[in-house]
Amino acid sequence: MEYEESVAAHYGSGETLERLLSLVRDAGGDPEHFAPAALRGTDQLHIGGPGATSRVAERAGISPGTRVLDIGSGLGGVARHLAGECGATVHGVDLTAEFVAAATDLTKRTGLAGSVEFIQGSALDLPFPDALFDAAVVIHVGMNVRDKDRLFAEAARVLRPGGVLAVYDIMLLGGDVEVYPLPWATTPQTSFPQPPLAYSDSMGQAGLEVDREAKTLAEGIEFLERALNGGGPVGLDRAALGNLLEAFRAGLLAPVEIYAHLAG
Repeated sequence: MEYEESVAAHYGSGETLERLLSLVRDAGGDPEHFAPAALRGTDQLHIGGPGATSRVAERAGISPGTRVLDIGSGLGGVARHLAGECGATVHGVDLTAEFVAAATDLTKRTGLAGSVEFIQGSALDLPFPDALFDAAVVIHVGMNVRDKDRLFAEAARVLRPGGVLAVYDIMLLGGDVEVYPLPWATTPQTSFPQPPLAYSDSMGQAGLEVDREAKTLAEGIEFLERALNGGGPVGLDRAALGNLLEAFRAGLLAPVEIYAHLAG
């Protein structure tokens, strides 16, 4: 799909790995061998960072031995967190080749290569067999996916019966998104935020039953304010963060979590 190529190009910068390793080096660490925490959340750029990942993992029931698929795995921060903090075995899939390469390299340097691996691929055509995973996570990915029905049909296909899907996205609360750039897109051509009801409807069509929904708007505003004041992860465009903060304050967009399980 042509728009997927645009999405991948939006995220690839050609300097991702070196930027992350420089954080470790500048803090006096060894860039060849370091703990995931040394990246200070810069490999988890979703709202709330590692703290939000822990909350999602707990609510999704991810624990030692859980086999997890991270759909849209980015720099691999979520996957490493789920492996290192929760004891899960994680497979990550992402469109952007640079991210897959960087995620693989960073995972080796953090000593987690035995529990985490990454592959380049589309969330709409997952390169995995049916009923392989106990859980799947979609964290700040759906805003770039136009076909939510296909996204959740593929997630459901690779989950075992009773498996859990945890989605944590920026969702639409009212009106239209008109101001760009935003962290996930510079133009409307690759930006597809939808209301929580659209998500749950698509999940239902895929055979997923929604168990819980939570909106974390206050946390989102606080996180963005802190990031813009220099207290958040580096590497994000300030104009994009500012536009997102204004959309949060206006009640147009909000970070929302939805948890569902595969019936059967």
